[in-house]
Amino acid sequence: MGLLDIFKRQDKSKSKTEQSVTPTDFKTQLDIIEKDIYAKLKPVGFKKNGRTFNRRLDDGIIQVINLQSGRYPIGQGYEIPGLRENLYGKFVVNLGVCIESLYKFQSPTENKKYYKEYDCQIRDRLGTLLTGQDYWWTITDDNNKITQEIIEGIETIAFKWFSGLETKEKIISNNGHLPYDATPRVKLDIALIVWFDDKAKGSELFKDYYHSIQPAKSSHKAYVRDLAKELEIEL
Repeated sequence: MGLLDIFKRQDKSKSKTEQSVTPTDFKTQLDIIEKDIYAKLKPVGFKKNGRTFNRRLDDGIIQVINLQSGRYPIGQGYEIPGLRENLYGKFVVNLGVCIESLYKFQSPTENKKYYKEYDCQIRDRLGTLLTGQDYWWTITDDNNKITQEIIEGIETIAFKWFSGLETKEKIISNNGHLPYDATPRVKLDIALIVWFDDKAKGSELFKDYYHSIQPAKSSHKAYVRDLAKELEIEL
């Protein structure tokens, strides 16, 4: 039984193992999983802050791994199948890469020692990389199998994902291409990363991005236009 088991596993309503775990046990069980994962991440340079792990590379690039637990369902009718699922008792493994110079430019008043997954400009989830869909692990009273799946997934799939974003040059070349998310905003982030080191080249990329924004009167285009004034880039 190994990494590929999660492709075969069906999400059944409640197994005997799941029934034996009470809500008050969820935090304790996730603490155990977190501790075992960190034991593998610490020797390769990750530092821990809560359920988030950071590894700082050269050029101000921070790799982020985070364990996010599902929220407690508040009120009757919280769960709406197909729209809002009850994820309490489950957790997901978030991945992120933060370019510190870009973060500080966009949030100049912030001075962080550790970065959260939501601070990152590039994000994904381990379960998504493994299965092709959003995948949440279910907390049980015997989590050795789950922990080993996640550790194996991090050491293979996640580290491979990180390796394509470990320098500014790789981020500029790879971000926006599979397996990385290709949102339109990626081009603006890349233009800014280039602009920090090469004003002329970065300005050209910035202008190309600005002129590609549709519709012409969108609020985002207005934001980029104001940003150009701040950076003294002539559009």
